[in-house]
Amino acid sequence: SCLPMIGVHPCSIGENFKDELDTVLEELQKGGYIAVGEIGLDYYWDITFKVEQKIAFRTQIEWAKKYKLPIAIHTRNSFEDAYEIVQEMKDENLSGVFHCFSGTLNDAEKILLLGDFYLGIGGVLTFKNGGIDTVIKELPLDYMVLETDSPYLAPVPHRGKRNESSYVRIVAEKLAELKGISMEEVAEITTRNAKNLFRL
Repeated sequence: SCLPMIGVHPCSIGENFKDELDTVLEELQKGGYIAVGEIGLDYYWDITFKVEQKIAFRTQIEWAKKYKLPIAIHTRNSFEDAYEIVQEMKDENLSGVFHCFSGTLNDAEKILLLGDFYLGIGGVLTFKNGGIDTVIKELPLDYMVLETDSPYLAPVPHRGKRNESSYVRIVAEKLAELKGISMEEVAEITTRNAKNLFRL
């Protein structure tokens, strides 16, 4: 089954971003969503609306807290700024996942200190020079959820092709190999984490 989340992605933030936000708020008021996301900051493609991205991120975090929903955070070339905002706004009503985590060990440890936040682990884990594998080795599975980012970031041996949900198994296999445990154990722990995160 598919369960929806809703949010204005930072790459969609432009001159009419307040109209986009209004649409999200209307939907959140109707209910039926399990998270607010993908929200956050993206300084990779364009920083024309950097200020507006931060406003939209903060606004959507406030809504997530109000409706007691977790957030899925996009941080491309923007981890420090995004983390600072989350840290500042964090309270007992805020939880979430740093989607497609590919940062440093220091970044990961800062996320873990927030409490109630997870690392989203996807296809990048299988990339030869991704670098995330060495970081993940040092971290407890209790703070990880598996993801695909379909249709992007397909894992090896499908890299460069269209990603799909079934490939999450490949990520789980790589994670099991790095941790020296069975894939079943990885599946059990990360599934439990996802259920806790999204309150399923």
